[in-house]
Amino acid sequence: MIGVSRRHVGRSRSLLAILLAATLSSPRAAGWDGAYERLLFDIRWLFVPAGVALVEARPRGEARVLLRVEACSNAALDLFYRVRDLAAVEVLREDGHLRPLQYRYSQTEGSHRSELVSDFSRAGEVVQHDRLKGRRRAFPVPEDVADMVTAFFRTRALDLAPDAGPWRIPVFDKGKSYLLEIEVLRRERIDTLLGKDTPTVVIRPRLQTEGIFKRTGDIFIWLTDDARHLPVRMESRVRIGSIVSSLIAIEREPVPLPAEGLACEALRETRAAQAPR
Repeated sequence: MIGVSRRHVGRSRSLLAILLAATLSSPRAAGWDGAYERLLFDIRWLFVPAGVALVEARPRGEARVLLRVEACSNAALDLFYRVRDLAAVEVLREDGHLRPLQYRYSQTEGSHRSELVSDFSRAGEVVQHDRLKGRRRAFPVPEDVADMVTAFFRTRALDLAPDAGPWRIPVFDKGKSYLLEIEVLRRERIDTLLGKDTPTVVIRPRLQTEGIFKRTGDIFIWLTDDARHLPVRMESRVRIGSIVSSLIAIEREPVPLPAEGLACEALRETRAAQAPR
């Protein structure tokens, strides 16, 4: 097995990211099916509307895929804590396995800004360019290492039965290379976009770097308990309270990328216009 190991298999350093590796042992685990997919999320902070997010897979020919994750705060939150976050990665798809080539991370959260571009194209090395500081640095990494977005899509293809983990995956994120552990906690039925009492499986990735909205505590992800493992709910601790993201739409027809700005900005305006007055 490439890029994933179980705790009882041994201490060998396996390979990869927030969420998978390569060859799968379970025939029911399939994850993302390779077609265009855009998942839209409503974000709430302390039970009040905070913004919108999207996760997108955009195939580019036979072997290339553009993966994107975006988050935008709403107009009210913009007044005191503006969020515009983008993580986008060009990925090579070989026999269903996703290998990152170039990863871009752009973050605006309050007064904090970050602009990082990471080149994964050489095996065993990631070259990270900090555009704001004008600094470039090479980091040694496992050969099958992934960024966090690619890792999430890989995780969806894992066998996520509660007795199947934990999984260990090597990741590179924001200048740090580490072995990410993903715990499969339990099965749970919750009300989702897909219907009442949707069967889900709950996982906890042990992240060592901050994510969107400056996560400071544990993060929990509810995935559908079927072959696709669609994320339907995410919950994470932040400096004050918690952030909850709930799936509100699934789009399978390609949506054009904006000429400038983020797609989530147009999404939040649409959501605002549809809100009851």
